[in-house]
Amino acid sequence: MGIVGERNNYRQCGETDHSFIMKTRRKSNISDRNTQRRPGEDLSWMQMLFFLIGKPVKVQESVLHTTPWLTWTLAGSITLITLLAWYTEASSFLTGVLIFYPESSGWQWVTGLFGCAFIHADWMHLIGNLYFLYLFGRNVECRFGRRRMIWLFFISTALGSYFHGLFTDIGLIGASGGIFGILTFYALLFPKSRIMWLPFIGFFLRFFILKYEKISGKSFLTKGMPVRVFLVIYLLFQVFLLYEQLFAEGNVSAMAHLGGGLAGVVIFFTWNKGWIP
Repeated sequence: MGIVGERNNYRQCGETDHSFIMKTRRKSNISDRNTQRRPGEDLSWMQMLFFLIGKPVKVQESVLHTTPWLTWTLAGSITLITLLAWYTEASSFLTGVLIFYPESSGWQWVTGLFGCAFIHADWMHLIGNLYFLYLFGRNVECRFGRRRMIWLFFISTALGSYFHGLFTDIGLIGASGGIFGILTFYALLFPKSRIMWLPFIGFFLRFFILKYEKISGKSFLTKGMPVRVFLVIYLLFQVFLLYEQLFAEGNVSAMAHLGGGLAGVVIFFTWNKGWIP
């Protein structure tokens, strides 16, 4: 999820209680009933830019019914704390408190378990995670509720950190575990959402493919793929990252991603059964 590089000795794990939310929480097909269509030619310049650099873009999604204040607050907090860790005298304190070291104990283990989401390695790592939070977090917040989504984020972060610690003693940073939980929850909650994504082929080839579709009138790419297909592809990519993490000293923690994603799945089905108030 926009996760790159390794710094020092750590890996990157690159509510509104409205009655409307309560009434639509039971079944995912109900929560997905209001969608807005964005044909490829109507993508904003920002969406087009992110697609061309290899990021997924939503071409069909659920309509937002409330302002996603929690998503913006989380994004702002992650950015602020990361910048403080990069550029201020508080750097040593913040990295000591927020990086998750599996072999630590006591309070430092607890703060790292959750706090690793608020510190990143570099700008690409930070912007990639913020983009995924923006892409999927707004709709989850609108339909799931702010109070429940904050629990979703932190439980996913913690489980991702814990999974990471089962396989390595290298430190962990990044919000990807929590965001992966939001991603899997989103895919289950909004099955009709469609994602336009074309990884691994480069900026200019993506550009020419889009131009060809516009000239030819075909729209295979700009129709997007079902979000659950996107999720399966993304999970298969995690298998490759997992091999790198376990056997090739990769600097991305696929276990943190998978642990966070598992939390999102469990929380969705628990909530869908009515076991979460």
